[in-house]
Amino acid sequence: MEDNNVTSQKTKRELSIIDYLNIFLNNRKKIILSVSIVAVISTILFFFVIDPVFLSTGVIKTTSKGSMLSGLLGSSGLPDLGEFGDIASGGGGAAQELALYENILISRKCLEEVILKFDVMEKENIKNMFDALKYFRENIMEISKDKASGTLSIGVYDTDPQIAKDIADFLIFQLNKINVELNVQDARNNRVFIESRFEIANSELKKVEDSLQMFQNEFGLAPEIQVQAAIKGQIELEVQIKSEEVKLELLKKILTPDQPEVKAQEQKIFELNKQLNMINTADYQINKLSLKNSPEIVMNYLRLKRDVEIQNKIMTTLIPMLEQSKIAENKETPTILILDPPQIPDRKSKPKRLTSVFILSTLTFIISYSYFFLKNYISYKKEIDRKA
Repeated sequence: MEDNNVTSQKTKRELSIIDYLNIFLNNRKKIILSVSIVAVISTILFFFVIDPVFLSTGVIKTTSKGSMLSGLLGSSGLPDLGEFGDIASGGGGAAQELALYENILISRKCLEEVILKFDVMEKENIKNMFDALKYFRENIMEISKDKASGTLSIGVYDTDPQIAKDIADFLIFQLNKINVELNVQDARNNRVFIESRFEIANSELKKVEDSLQMFQNEFGLAPEIQVQAAIKGQIELEVQIKSEEVKLELLKKILTPDQPEVKAQEQKIFELNKQLNMINTADYQINKLSLKNSPEIVMNYLRLKRDVEIQNKIMTTLIPMLEQSKIAENKETPTILILDPPQIPDRKSKPKRLTSVFILSTLTFIISYSYFFLKNYISYKKEIDRKA
């Protein structure tokens, strides 16, 4: 009984390290030969057949400090603008600008000119532009962003180091050109919008000035001191309300209506209107700073005067904005800063010749050994079991 157990244990003996080594030794010539052949062929391919690929890289940084509209708002003369300019620029401006740059670089508008200029379709034997764009994005161009420093690296691979540099230079040129076009279009849209508001304000100002002149020609009256104090408060409130409404209108042009900044601005206007309503509706006999039931002629005079001041204030706000938008529309200065211009690379980027030869040789060894192991496993297992 005990002898049968020993025999069973020997029969079930698994392969040891020595057994695996024996498989290699018995087939070493074939394995070494296959590895040598692959090593020689891969060496010839990587060192003498496959052209080395070079990488030329340029690093750029934005020079802008926010959107065009936020710049106009910051110098428009709007009272108590506060952090409105920061809201208009969208916060995280550097990250947004880098994302815009990346989208411009991979856009069809940018890459089509590059592909046609450097004959990429002919060199790579590509039949249509769609495939050429895909090939360029995946195999030729390399983009990386550094959000912390606000920089963008633009790399180009090519077997000719001079062409790699030229393509990288042209990509930066295309980026700047398209970005300038977008900025000019943005400035044009702003100018059209502000110009339309200016025309409305100008027309309203002319109407109220004519009305005030006709009133003074007919009555020649000046308001009483108490009524003048009340109307002054009303004028200041209405001027502030109109200014805040202009700010709200511009803010809605940048953000969606459900944004907290838009709702906060609407609430501010609501509170100011509430104060104004108290001045307009409280009884004059009770509150001397109220305008209700004050002499009609004085009231009409002060209302006309108030309308003139309001329209003048709106005009004073819009004129500098309009002038700046006209300047921005015709401004085509570079919008990016080149920190590190592309250079002619003096070292190849890929393929890694020795690494590639080593990897292929190692894979060949593993495949060859596995083949011989599987081929001889059954017979070899029987043999060691018989000897056991």
